[in-house]
Amino acid sequence: MAEPTDHSNPSGFTVEMLLNHARSYLAFGEQLQPLSARFQETLAHEGDWNTALGQYFDQIKTALAQVTDDPGSHPELAQLWTATLDTWQKAVASLQLPALMTPLADLNTEAWQAYQRIQSEYLGLLRQSAKEALDLMEQRLIDQAATGATMDSLRDLYNLWVECNETTYGRMLRSAEYGECSGRMLNSLLAISRKPNG
Repeated sequence: MAEPTDHSNPSGFTVEMLLNHARSYLAFGEQLQPLSARFQETLAHEGDWNTALGQYFDQIKTALAQVTDDPGSHPELAQLWTATLDTWQKAVASLQLPALMTPLADLNTEAWQAYQRIQSEYLGLLRQSAKEALDLMEQRLIDQAATGATMDSLRDLYNLWVECNETTYGRMLRSAEYGECSGRMLNSLLAISRKPNG
């Protein structure tokens, strides 16, 4: 009798992952389209590329700040910057902590509130990393323009955006602040699983 085929994917690559990246790419283009039109208008009016680019990135940063308070205000942008948070949530789910499977009434309320506070700090680190990525992207575009280089396609711009996010996210992961925050977050998750009087 033939052994059942193992369909698991040790690489971690899934169709869902591919679709999420595709959605992010499309959302990136949709987010840039109206801002790009305003950038061209500003450039025509101001005549200074650096000034126009600065205003363009200020608009993106403003949208990023708005989506933090109200994800519904810019759903496409919300999808982009929460990709890392989704990864974290999946990692937490993979721990299969008892707290994630117990009724709400059985949870350690104090520990749950502590976890929510720490998660807010974690989201703040992600938000700062995303803002720094935009600052870095803006600077690299200015540097490229100074050498006469241009972005010839949305794909080139997207690749630059991803590269800048990888740089700032990697910097965040190596920071002492992130190490301390992630350690407290894991400890708070473990504390949730304990009975209030346990």
